This record gives sequence, C-alpha cells and structure tokens, in this order.
Amino acid sequence: MIEVLKPEVVNQIAAGEVVERPFSVLKECVENSIDAGATRIEIVLEEGGKQLIRIQDDGRGMSPEDLGLAFVSHATSKLRDLEDLEAIISLGFRGEALASIGSVARVRILSRARGAEEGAVVRAEGGRVFDVAPAASPEGTLVEVRDLFYNVPARRRFLKSTPAEKSRCLEVLTRLALAHPEVGFRVEGSKTFDLLAGEDPLVRIGKLFGKSVQALCHPVSYQAGGIVVSGFVVDPDGARRDRSQEFLFLNGRPIKDRSLSFAIRDAYREYLMGGRFPVTFLHLQMDPGKVDVNVHPTKTEVRFHEPRPVFSALRRAILEALGARRNRLGERQAKSLEAGAETHAVVAEALRPATGFPGLPKGLFGESEAIGSSFGTLPARESVPVSKPSTTSLTPGPDSKEGSAPLSHLFQRAKRFLVIQDLYILLETDEGFAIIDQHALHERILYEKLLKDWKEGEVPVQGLLVPLLLELAPADHELLLAHRDSLEKLGLHISDFGGGTIKLEGYPHCLRRVNPKALLEDVLETLKDGRPPEELEEVRERFHSAACRSAVMSGDRLQDEEIQQLLLDAAKLEHPDNCPHGRPTVLNFTSKQLETWFRRK
Repeated sequence: MIEVLKPEVVNQIAAGEVVERPFSVLKECVENSIDAGATRIEIVLEEGGKQLIRIQDDGRGMSPEDLGLAFVSHATSKLRDLEDLEAIISLGFRGEALASIGSVARVRILSRARGAEEGAVVRAEGGRVFDVAPAASPEGTLVEVRDLFYNVPARRRFLKSTPAEKSRCLEVLTRLALAHPEVGFRVEGSKTFDLLAGEDPLVRIGKLFGKSVQALCHPVSYQAGGIVVSGFVVDPDGARRDRSQEFLFLNGRPIKDRSLSFAIRDAYREYLMGGRFPVTFLHLQMDPGKVDVNVHPTKTEVRFHEPRPVFSALRRAILEALGARRNRLGERQAKSLEAGAETHAVVAEALRPATGFPGLPKGLFGESEAIGSSFGTLPARESVPVSKPSTTSLTPGPDSKEGSAPLSHLFQRAKRFLVIQDLYILLETDEGFAIIDQHALHERILYEKLLKDWKEGEVPVQGLLVPLLLELAPADHELLLAHRDSLEKLGLHISDFGGGTIKLEGYPHCLRRVNPKALLEDVLETLKDGRPPEELEEVRERFHSAACRSAVMSGDRLQDEEIQQLLLDAAKLEHPDNCPHGRPTVLNFTSKQLETWFRRK
C-alpha cells in the first residue's frame, strides 16, 4: 500500500542531504543572514558546533507571521513563482534548510523586524514546532541550534572530533567572508576570525591567510561577453601542495566547478611544477539567467548554459594577471641590471690587465692553449661524476644484530661497493651481487626509526635556532593548536605566535632534510580528516611522507662512510625489502643465476 509520508519523516530525509555535519547548519544559517542584508554576524561554536551553533545578525529580521512559517518545508521569502528559478540572486532559495535542521536538533529563533516595537521567538525540537511567542529582541535575528542529531544517534556517531568539526566550520566561514567583504564576521573564542564590515578585500585576505600571502597577490580585472572576472591570483611562489586554497565565487556564491578548476590550473601550467597547485581568490559576475544554481541541495554546484565562454574568460583573466606580473618582474630586473652596470664597469676597469683578455686579470683562467690541453688530457672515466670502487670492509659494528628478513644477512656480509649515477649502489656479496636504491633504503630506515621512537615515546627533537613562523588560515591555525599536545608526542613542537601565526620550534631530529613547512602541511591534511594524530595508521601515513622527503635523493653523492652506515643500519631493519610505499629497496643476484645466464653451467 502506498502512503504519503509524514512531514517529520520528509524533513529527516531532506536533512540527510542538507544537514551533513555542523558546518552544513552554519552555512545555511549564515547564508540566510547575508540574504537578510546583515552587515555584522556573530558566531558561537561549542564542541565544534556539535553542542551549540549560535548565529546573531543585524539583518532585516522577521515578523511573527514569518517566524510561524520558518520551520515549514519549502516556505521561503526568496522565490514567488517558477520564473524566479530562472534567475536566482540569493544564496538560499529552497526553503527546506530550517525545516531539516529543526527535525534533527533543538532550535530556537529569536527575531525582530526593522522598525518593529517587539520581537518574537519560535522553537522546534526533533520536528515538533512550538507556537510563536512575543519576546524581547534587538533588530535582526538570533538562531540557536543545540544538540545536533540528538534524535538520530547513528548520524551523531559519524561526527568527527571537536577540533575537526570546528575547522570545517571555519572553512565555510572563510569562503563566505571572502565572497562578501561588505559583511563583518566574528567567531567567539577565535583569535583570528574577527573581520570588519566593508574592509578592502586584499586586507581581508591578509587577515585570513597572512601577510605573506597578501604580499604575493596579483590583481585580476577582466571583462568579456558580459562576464566580469575580478579578485586576486597568488604568485606561483606561493603555490601549495593541495587545492584547498582555490577560491572561486559566482555572483557572491562560493562554488566548486571541475571545468573552471581546470581553467585555473591550465592558466598556471607554465608557472608550476607537477604536484603544486595555485592559490586564487576569484569572483565571477554574470547574468543570473545564464547559470543554474538549482543543481544540488548544498548549492555549491552550478551548471552554465554556455560553459565555454566562462572557461575562456576565467583562463584569459588569470593569464593577463600573470603576464602583468612577469612584466613587472622584468622591469625590476632591468632596473637592477641598469643600476649595477656602472658598478660592473668600474670593477672591470680596475681588473683590466695590461695584456690578455679584456676585463679579466691575467692568469685567472690561464692561457687559452693551456685550457685546451688540460681538458683534452682528462681521462674519460673522471669526466663523468661517478664514485670510484671502494674496497672498504663492511664488517658489522658491535651493536648490529641479525635481522628477521633474509636481506639483513646480505647487508651484513657485503664486501665492496660501487656507486652508479649517485642513486644505485652495486654491492658485492658472498653469494653474488646486489643493486640497492639508496633513496628507497634510506627511506625505510628513517620510517622504522620514526615509528620506533614514537611507540617508545622518545622522539629526539631537532630544535630550531630561529623558529619558523608560519601564517595559516583560521581553520588550520585553530586545528593545529587544538592538537598541540598530541603533535608534541610526534616530535613537532609548536606554539601560538598570535595573529594567525604558528611558531615551529622543533621537529624530529632524523628528519633534518625535510622542509618543516611541508611536514606541517602533511600533518594538517591528517587532522582535517578528523582523526587524532596519535592513531597508529594516521601516524604511519605521515611518517611515510616525512621519511620520503628526508631520505637521500637521486643525485645525492654519499661518502664511503655514509654508505657503510646506510648498510649497517639496513642490517638492523625489521622489513628491509621494501620502502614504506612498497617499492623494492634491493635486487639480489646470486652467482648461480649469473652462471646460468652466461651459460657457464
């Protein structure tokens, strides 16, 4: 038998799409505040929004009649008829967010319309809506959402840690704050999220992402075919290892679009190496009738009626901005060369010898005949940077032990070695020979050492003589500080420097070669997943990356003593066969195999 679902069931089904986590609630409510013409929005988050989300704005407010319809599905003040869907200019329009939120939380809305003598309040709890009642209220609207998913335990169990949920909330606010610099935002308890209404967009970028990012911003101003592109692109020197700071807005709405992301990366193609991603703050303005925002309940996806002109306009705008940046660099270099030309001429005149090459002191390079003869007589073997064979014995040290893997025996009983292309170590053994990938083997050594130190709670720390100051977005700043104690157990010593800046004072000693900034970015990626850094699997992932970046690389020339130490350390490994990513560390060949290949037997 087919039956019509009850309204509370319909709302809970809708909540599954609209209300994913606390950040979803925050997004819907703040968008309502912006649509209401607010110039100042105050936010309170308790337990990352799981316990309480409070949004107070100074917008137009609502009458008691409007409050009576606030929790009714598909009741909205932003649409009237079908034609309005063809050109949506508001952030919200579906009329289902508050009804969905009210079905999975305890909600209170207090509001007073501008010019009204008194306000009113309405409550909803688990889908049950209470009567509207008079209440004292300033002009504007206050929304309180408590105990999210209190009546849906299965959904509540999927919520992440408090720092992770708060970080996602701050990410949502960051996007809305960038999209609407005319609105002021303040998050209670956050040292970095206090933004003034109407401030310069570039100043707002500096507050949210630091002065270093602000200094690398290049302005964008382009118009073609009714499409206006404005904002800023960040210099390629400020590129990141992920796409988290690719900000794109359409008519004041934060959006995500795969084709436009490709346009951004394509414009940066000749400026960035693989694995690096641009940072952008770009605003698109176009006829609302030429874009459909009614694609998904989250309203972050859009569909263009004619996507190609939008793609081309965005790409061309970025190329022009980067081209202007290149011209400015060229002008500065030209001025620098011009300024240095006179100094160069004076020095050249002072060095001019009586005979020989003009401008060079006699004997600096020797006579031309001597140059030719010395290069001509160099042995061909020494003209290529390869290591000479070493006859140094590789007898294990007194503290070495027999490993559980067969390769431990190979490393312990190695005799002589030859380095090839500063990457591969050709090793003579009792059984034949082996070829070692020095990077993969060193990576495995560092990885196992890191993991062992962490398990024993004694990670040796390399203190920084001059601490590294790292400016971060508010969400990242809050997230790192929330996990400061856990990170210290991993050997990362950080503290708050103020103004959204983190001070790194030390990191694991065995990662001396790693870029500390890249290491922190790796840790941030883990924390954003919502799992604490002390969880073993997550620690392993981070140590994989850290060991890879710290290991000796292809082209790094090792001294004989360093190679000996590498092999002795390898003899103690628990799993020496592969690097942490699964690549082999060594290929072993026996004398019997050689004899078979060369048909000696």
